[in-house]
Amino acid sequence: MDRQQILANPINRWYDARMYNPAFLELYDGTEWANFGYTESAGDTRLQACRNLMERLLALLPDKQGSILDVACGKGETTRHLLNHYPAHRVTGINISEKQLDTARTRAPGVDFRLMDAVQLEFADASFNTVICVEAAFHFHTRQQFLKEALRVLKPGGMLILSDVLVSVESARRRPYHHEQNYLRDPAAYRGALAEAGFDNPRVIDVTDQAWRAHFLAVAQVMHDRFVHGKISRDELQNLMGPAYELAADIQYYVLAAGTKPPAPRSVT
Repeated sequence: MDRQQILANPINRWYDARMYNPAFLELYDGTEWANFGYTESAGDTRLQACRNLMERLLALLPDKQGSILDVACGKGETTRHLLNHYPAHRVTGINISEKQLDTARTRAPGVDFRLMDAVQLEFADASFNTVICVEAAFHFHTRQQFLKEALRVLKPGGMLILSDVLVSVESARRRPYHHEQNYLRDPAAYRGALAEAGFDNPRVIDVTDQAWRAHFLAVAQVMHDRFVHGKISRDELQNLMGPAYELAADIQYYVLAAGTKPPAPRSVT
């Protein structure tokens, strides 16, 4: 897939507009985080919840060594968090938005950021020890193709870790940035998808309450508080919360998932 095809993806415009909205940035304390996060306690800010999510994902790894690929790295906050555990020269981030990548390069200096589609990874086989993808695979066309590509670029024994959203079948058919081919009914079906792609020891953990539902309730409280104190208008409230209210009916599960690439077969002598 060439550069122009990647940049032409209409989801770029939707996310670029939303992720650079001042009210959206304020929600994350002026940082570049943009995911639901994982709420561990009632006092967690959205910023803390995002950091919690990364640590929950990284805890699925038996060790944090070697090279890691951050797929759909957004504006680089997930990648920057990885630098707490990996040297920059062992980290690669990819995304389909050049605007977001420009921001990411300022957030995580020294990381190799590239414009690339997750379902056509331009890396050699067995390039990485770990592949991570935070809250994006439900957009990929298709998720299963991404899982196969992730398996291909992992070294034998390497791991894929990701957080992902499972939407209703109606949403998968109706919403413009979802794909019906990505529909998975529940965490058990997700484990099956990982196994079908070739991963050993697939693990899928339902964290819907701590991730999506906690995020929705926190955002609703913050935005309505701003509205009643005159900080945002009714139109701004509707523009900001409209997508969240639509998602509330669509999202069925939020999961953490992991799988291991099988070891290389032993040569017969």
